[in-house]
Formats: sequence, structure tokens, C-alpha cells
Amino acid sequence: MDTEAPRTRTDKAYTDADGGRWCEVYLDTYRLPSGAETVRHRVRVGGGRTGVVVLARRGDDILLVRQWRPTVGRWAWELPRGFGETDPVPDALRELVEETGLVGSAAVVVAYLDVDSGLLESEVAVVEVSVQGDAPLRPGALDDGEIAAARWWSPQDIAKAVRAGELRDGFTLAALGAAAATRG
Repeated sequence: MDTEAPRTRTDKAYTDADGGRWCEVYLDTYRLPSGAETVRHRVRVGGGRTGVVVLARRGDDILLVRQWRPTVGRWAWELPRGFGETDPVPDALRELVEETGLVGSAAVVVAYLDVDSGLLESEVAVVEVSVQGDAPLRPGALDDGEIAAARWWSPQDIAKAVRAGELRDGFTLAALGAAAATRG
């Protein structure tokens, strides 16, 4: 049986200018089962609230948005996502409108992810949303202009983009995998 490694000390290393609303970094000391101590970084985003990744469907097609990701220095196609503010379902519907102008329905949480269990504290809910077939896409409709494009992808297009290394965002790949597993 696994033995827990209790946290014995926490030091806050960083808090954003909004008092930790968006990002906090901690240095935590843990006592391992062997008795040795180890220090690990822990990042809390969005105040520790559950984030959302939106799996918007139009029939079999899935919506991806394209935006610049400075941390990796490239444009990325990915599922819409954002910080949680209230509850995963309304948060996902809000993110969908902000990033694409689309209004979703029949939203349901299909999975919860620990997207980087070695660093990130916050969980992310995968929310599947249905979108009307003829609804027009308006990339960056209500956001600050971070979304450059949005388009519907067939399952075959997604598989091809993954194989080609063009679709590699971890949130997106984990959410697609989790959603596929729940569908059987």
C-alpha cells in the first residue's frame, strides 16, 4: 500500500499583482516515506478554482481555436479553455461565447483532469457542449483579441494533425482522450 508524503512546510514564492487571482507559486517541503525531505514547486492558477476546457461539438466535428502561446513560442490549435469563476458548465458556456461567439447547449462535464500533476494544483473540467450546426463563428468575439481563428475539425482532421505534430496542446489532447473514453 502507498504511504502518503505529508507536506511539512509551505513558502509562497510568488503572487501576481491581483493578489493571487491568476497565479501563485509555492515551494512545498514534503517528508517522503523513507524519512527524507524533498522540496517541490506548486503552481495555483485561477485562485485554485476548477478551470474548464470546452469540447464543442457540431455533429461529429469539434471546434478548435488558434492563438499565440508565448510560453512555447508558436501558434497553437486547441480547444477553447479558461479559468473557472463559478461552476464548470456556466464557465464553459461563457468561454465558448467569449472566444468564438457561439452559444452552446446540452453542456455536461465528461471528465476532470489533473493536466500537470507534478506542478499544477488546479483541476480542469472537460465540458462537452453541443452547438447549432449553422451558427456563425466569430473568433475572439468578446475576448481581448487573443483568438486569431476558429474552425470545425473532423475526427479525421484531428487525427492527422496529431500525427503531423500540428496539434500538440496537452489540455486539448487530454480532453479529447478523456471524452473519447467516456463515449466508449
